[in-house]
Amino acid sequence: MLFVQMPFLAMALPLVIAVEAWLCRRWLGVSWKQAWLSTGIANLLSTLAGFPILWVVLVAVQMLVGGDGVPQVAEPWYSIYTVTVQAAWLLPDEDRLYWMIPTAGIVLLIPAFFVTVLIERSVYRRTFRESPRVAEVTSATWRMHFVSYGLLFLAGFGLLVSSLVTHKGEPDGAANRSQPIRAQTNSTSLAAGTLR
Repeated sequence: MLFVQMPFLAMALPLVIAVEAWLCRRWLGVSWKQAWLSTGIANLLSTLAGFPILWVVLVAVQMLVGGDGVPQVAEPWYSIYTVTVQAAWLLPDEDRLYWMIPTAGIVLLIPAFFVTVLIERSVYRRTFRESPRVAEVTSATWRMHFVSYGLLFLAGFGLLVSSLVTHKGEPDGAANRSQPIRAQTNSTSLAAGTLR
């Protein structure tokens, strides 16, 4: 999932930095320059270092708890298991990836939220230590992340809904266009039979 999520995170990064810079300015009373510089550094660090480290940890935990195989459980538990326990490294299930990828992405926002709060709070404590509101850095960091992760959740939910609607609108068999449809197979078989 890391390789699927990173392009989306890179696209969302400027918006997240802008939102968090505005909130830093508003809640911590720092200058625009300080707000942009600090949120830029904090978010680059949490995205480029925090997410890959988190992913490695989650994959290791997934392997330790037996999430590296197909679970032997019935629906709906199978679906729940695959997008939670196996969220970091989804097993290939081609017919279900259209909804599994965005759902696993949403699930992964939960541990990512806590990791980014920890990383970015430490950056803000250093860069805003001269701020008159330095005591408010921790609570401001949590609140900023509730806002920015709320936006990321909405984007992920929108992607999930779009995937579900798009998939539902496809005719049967459209996902695997390499397979001939039944009418083509029957007409080919009929033509082959008349040539004999």
